[in-house]
Amino acid sequence: MQSTDHLLGLMKQNGMTIVTSELIGEDPAIQLRKLKDRGARVIVGSFYDDMAVKIFCEAYKIGLYGHKIVWIIIGWYKEDWWKIRYPSVTCTEEQMREAVEGYLAVDRIWVNPKPEITVSGYTPQEIQEMYWNRTNYHALPYLNIGLIGYDAVWTAALALNKTIVDLEAKGLKKIEDFTYEDEEICDILFNNALSTDFYSARGRILFNENGDLSAVYRIDRFQNGKKQMVGLYYPTNKPGEEIEWLKDAPIVWKGGRIPQDSVTIIEITDTLSFYLYITMSSMAGLGFIMTCAFLLFNVIYRKTRIVKMSSPNLNNMTLAGCLLLYTTVFMESTVPDAIVTVCQIKILFLAIGFSMVFGALFSKTWRVYVIFTNGAKKRKIVKDVQLFIMVCIIVTINVSILIMWFILDPVQLIVDNLPTEIDTVADSELHRKVEHCESPRQIYFTASLFAVQGILLLFGVFLAFQTRKVKVESLNDSKMIGICIYNVLVLAFLGVMVFFTLKSNINLNYGITSFIITMGTAVTQCLIFVPKMTKHWNSVGDEETTMHNTVNTVNTVNNRLTVVETVS
Repeated sequence: MQSTDHLLGLMKQNGMTIVTSELIGEDPAIQLRKLKDRGARVIVGSFYDDMAVKIFCEAYKIGLYGHKIVWIIIGWYKEDWWKIRYPSVTCTEEQMREAVEGYLAVDRIWVNPKPEITVSGYTPQEIQEMYWNRTNYHALPYLNIGLIGYDAVWTAALALNKTIVDLEAKGLKKIEDFTYEDEEICDILFNNALSTDFYSARGRILFNENGDLSAVYRIDRFQNGKKQMVGLYYPTNKPGEEIEWLKDAPIVWKGGRIPQDSVTIIEITDTLSFYLYITMSSMAGLGFIMTCAFLLFNVIYRKTRIVKMSSPNLNNMTLAGCLLLYTTVFMESTVPDAIVTVCQIKILFLAIGFSMVFGALFSKTWRVYVIFTNGAKKRKIVKDVQLFIMVCIIVTINVSILIMWFILDPVQLIVDNLPTEIDTVADSELHRKVEHCESPRQIYFTASLFAVQGILLLFGVFLAFQTRKVKVESLNDSKMIGICIYNVLVLAFLGVMVFFTLKSNINLNYGITSFIITMGTAVTQCLIFVPKMTKHWNSVGDEETTMHNTVNTVNTVNNRLTVVETVS
């Protein structure tokens, strides 16, 4: 028990983690189960061979053996100890053979395997041969202990010789004057024994400060059905060089891998793929450039009839909303302190951008609806300022919901642990986690936002349907608006499904949502502005293009739209 406690202390001093230390009773099943449950991989056992048979049988039953488990036990057991049958052991010889395969054993060295010259002038092998010759090579009980006595006699002789010299130097006493009551000679003799340092049958004989022999130990391994010495432990060697592995008896590990003392835990946080981010950002960048081209066209040709009649100021607001939507694709961060802020800004830009794009489109359609549903002779004026106010109201409603969300239910950085991926070959576990933004009651606020956008889209459907018969193509975008709404509804439904179901896959989530935002925005602005650009370029040089089947001739003056004539 004392040696075990000393071993535990040395392990802790050397930075080893002690999983548990168990006292084995008559039934070792409970203790072995604890070892397995706590993930023990290197097990040091201090017990006699009869208990070792019981322990390894129970280890076989619960699977606490194999190439991942290293057992280190005492090396002085009987030959083929694991084959001995006991009444309480139910494992077969084959099962026991499988359970003990690969164990390591540590035992003292009786004869130094190195042919070093000893204090007597002989090698350890020559001393052993002389000893066997004295016993007529009979297998006498405890034959190997005889060489321990040989080393002990030399230790005593050297200590006495050194004591004689020390006493003569002091000139007070002689060794012959020694009695057991003489503390002075006793102390000198004890210190000289501790300082003894010589080579003998077991190798270098050296004592530590506690009087314990720093002896050489052998390391055996049970492999392929037999125990074989694979290394020697020399405590007097330099740190890191104490163990000398024998080249002619190499340890063969199953699979060619040295067992690990525990499962290797690899913890990673999933981050956005750099290449995916560059790809989606490039797509958004192209959309950004296209939006700027439409904006430039809208500004340069704002006084031409086809652009002027389509309300260039509201077109600019639509394009500004598109720029905000494209910007959200670039908004990603891997810095924990910045992730929440980026998430909030991204949600804000999405809501404002969507409100500006479709608010501006639907407000223009509302103006057409008001003009062409107010009778042929009744004059009706709808200024751009009124339409701007409508868009601002929509934007304000969305922003108000977001402000309430961020104040009442702050967005937090949530870390989700993904299912553990176990690699049995590499003996490792991959613990992956993903970070995302979320708040406890965000479902209510997102539902409110979706409700506002849904009402806006329904309003747009109504206006597009009511103005479908207005034939002034440069004025009425009802057909294109209908297609835009259909496009947005389909993509929005897909985006919402992806956002809520693919939180654990950051790359797939980002890739699909960014693609939906980019493509939805690009299709919307192309449906609205490409026909205008095409019609403009086709009509260059013709200042008075005739409009066939026109219900009303419309003239825009001083930022207002007025019906000036009715044609039957």
